[in-house]
Amino acid sequence: MTFAWLPRAGRSLLVLVVIAALTCQLAVLLPGDPALVLLGQESTEAQREALRHTLGLDQNAFVRFVSFVGGVVTGDWGTSFTSGRPVLSEILSRVPATAELVILSQVVALAISIPLALHSARAVGGRLDRIVSTGTFLLLAVPSFVVGILMIQFFAVQLGWLPASGYTPFAEDPAGNLSRMVLPVLTLGIAEGAVYVRALRGSAIEALRAPYAYASIVRGASDSQLLWRRILRPSSPTLVALVAISLGVSLGGTLLVESLFAIPGLGRLTVSALGARDLPVIQGVVLFAAVIVVVFGILADIAVSRIDPRSTRVPV
Repeated sequence: MTFAWLPRAGRSLLVLVVIAALTCQLAVLLPGDPALVLLGQESTEAQREALRHTLGLDQNAFVRFVSFVGGVVTGDWGTSFTSGRPVLSEILSRVPATAELVILSQVVALAISIPLALHSARAVGGRLDRIVSTGTFLLLAVPSFVVGILMIQFFAVQLGWLPASGYTPFAEDPAGNLSRMVLPVLTLGIAEGAVYVRALRGSAIEALRAPYAYASIVRGASDSQLLWRRILRPSSPTLVALVAISLGVSLGGTLLVESLFAIPGLGRLTVSALGARDLPVIQGVVLFAAVIVVVFGILADIAVSRIDPRSTRVPV
């Protein structure tokens, strides 16, 4: 097994340290008096002084950073201003909804993108390839929330087939959960699938020009055998890297989709925290998202090195 991902892990750790340092300084970056900005004009001086002490604004930057990192390591991520609950508990309570949305949307994205990309690459310039290329360019140009609004209008409003928004935990009502997740999953999955199609199509075209592909064709391999047994694996490192990075970013919070469909995940928590100026929650979500992205980036390196040992880094 190659350990080419280890340098990436070291750089990732450095990135996390830098992000932690910036995160704990978010209050200082606010214009004017941070306590006044967070509490508003109606607050008293005693309240603002108490908040400065809570946020460590009465300490120097180094002491504040050490205290922040120490709290993160020991599980004390602060307390939410709005709910009064520990920030880490607030974040972890929102993870299941976001994880369900992200995992299901990735399944949809891969189910759509892999066959379309492989068959499009097999006949470059053909009718299917032109349709796929045009469709993916359109989807890449349209924001995901616009796709979501169109789906709500068509499937929920006009046809009445599916609920427009809301969330029901799977353990409470599996059928209700799945029916409410269809539209957000499709919205996110179609958007991700367009990216995957473009990436995998390019890799598959290169693989089809390789000598082993010509050898398979000469031996009489069918299109199915050629694409799924000979082309998919050598074309997959870029796709694997994209999926891992996309998983990390999405698990960090899918703001627009969760807000549009009223899913109580990390994205909606972030929007609520920004609106309420809940700085501890904002800091916690930023750091949590950074950790998730870094971890999945390292996993992508490991996966790519196992698929193609010649790869020394994740292609981006």
